[in-house]
Amino acid sequence: MKAWIWIIVFVILIGGSIGLMFSVFNMFDSKDAHKAVPSSKQEANRVDEFTEQTKKIGGVTYDLDLSQSPEERDVITVMHHMSHQKVKADQKWGAKPMIPETINEIYDIISKSDFTRKEDLLAIAERWKNGDFSRADADHNYFWSLQNGTIGEAYGLMNEAEERKFIINNFGEEFLPD
Repeated sequence: MKAWIWIIVFVILIGGSIGLMFSVFNMFDSKDAHKAVPSSKQEANRVDEFTEQTKKIGGVTYDLDLSQSPEERDVITVMHHMSHQKVKADQKWGAKPMIPETINEIYDIISKSDFTRKEDLLAIAERWKNGDFSRADADHNYFWSLQNGTIGEAYGLMNEAEERKFIINNFGEEFLPD
């Protein structure tokens, strides 16, 4: 009779081990599946953010509207508005197309100036002139802080699809890059 008890205990231990092993594997599978397939709420949040970041905003102008010898604060405002094409922020007001013509024009103005922040502004304009917008959010926040911003701080960069939609909504398809 003692042998039967040991056999039953042995079968229970083996069965329990196998059951535990399957439940652990299923736990990992369900966690990975949850990560791979976003919930409809997550998808809705992405759609809402896309719409929010790419919507038509107020204060859109197409040229720089700067005098022959602009003030530093006016150049900072223009560059701030140009950066709106690249960045994510809760609120944006004012936009100017960030195209080679406007970038070159702003670069030339800064390079001929005696602005207090000439070195910083020229470094940003030079990066933009070279097609480097990887720090456009930091550039935006630099201008934003110089203007004592309290709302609308940039928290990242728009992806290519978001930027294209922003350009179409605010400037028109003719301003899309080639």
